[in-house]
Amino acid sequence: MRTSKLFLRVLGLALLLLAVGASAQQRISEDRDLKELDLTGWDCLDRLEGTAKTADGVERNRGKNRSAGEISGGTSPEMDTAAFLKHVGAFDSQTKGKRRKDLTSAQQAELGALEKQIVSLTGYLVLTYAGPPESTNCGSIDMHDWHLEIFEKPGDHAPRVGDPTPIIAEITPRTQNRIFRDHTRLQALTGFFRAPDLTIEPTGHKAQRIRLTGYLLWDDDHNGKADIGRTIEGVANNGYHQPWRSTAWEIHPVIKIEALDGTARSNSTPTQRALRPSLPRRSRVRRRRK
Repeated sequence: MRTSKLFLRVLGLALLLLAVGASAQQRISEDRDLKELDLTGWDCLDRLEGTAKTADGVERNRGKNRSAGEISGGTSPEMDTAAFLKHVGAFDSQTKGKRRKDLTSAQQAELGALEKQIVSLTGYLVLTYAGPPESTNCGSIDMHDWHLEIFEKPGDHAPRVGDPTPIIAEITPRTQNRIFRDHTRLQALTGFFRAPDLTIEPTGHKAQRIRLTGYLLWDDDHNGKADIGRTIEGVANNGYHQPWRSTAWEIHPVIKIEALDGTARSNSTPTQRALRPSLPRRSRVRRRRK
C-alpha cells in the first residue's frame, strides 16, 4: 500500500515537472508569418525603453524601438554583406567584447553617428524565426521581433557547421504593420523557418534575394565570442548555430523589405495574392460576327 502511494506521489511529481518544463519551453510565439497587429492595447507601446533596468539597456532598447517614420531624401546607402561588414569594421575592431558602458567618449560619439544611419542591405533570406520575449518589448510573447538571417549566398540548406555566419536584421512590432501592408510575407522569401518548437522547416523554395532598409543598431548584448564569428563552428542542443552572427551590428528596426528575385511573388499564398491591389480591367468591345 505504501509502495503504491509512493509510486503515485513520484508519478504526480514527474507529471508536474513535465508540465512546468513544457510551460517554460512554450516561450516562443506560434506566429509563422507577419500579420496585422493591434497595438492600441499594448502596455509597452509608449515605453520605448521597455523593461530595461540599466542605462545602456535603456539606450539600446530605445534604438531598437524607433518607429518606421518616412524614408526621405531619396536613396539610402546600399550595401551587400561584404560592404556592410566593411562599413562597421573599424568600430568593430576597436570594441571587441565591449559593451556600451565600456566605450570611450570618442567611441560613444562614433556609435551615436552610426546608429542615426538608415541603410539598405542586399542578401539572401536563408532563415527566419519569431524572437523570444525580450525587455525591448516588455517581455511579451505575442508582441515580438522577427529575426531575419541574411547571407551573401542562398545555399540549399539551413545554416550548419562550416557555413559563414549571417548579418542579423529584425522587424519589430512598431514596424511590422507597415511591412505587412506592403504585402511582404516572410514565408514567401525565406528558405527555412525555425518553428515554435525550435525545429527548422524548409519552406519548399530557395532563399530569396531581398533588399532590407532600416536603422543601424549595435546590439552589444551579443558582442562576445560565443555570438560573433565569421564561420559557424557548432550547433547547440536547441538547434541554434554558434556563433550565429558576423557582427553585433544589425539592421534594427527593419523599415522596408523588397523582393529582388522575380520568383518571390509566385511563391505567395492565396491570402497574400488577395491582399494585392487589383488593377482595373480593360473594357472589351465585342465584335459582331458577319
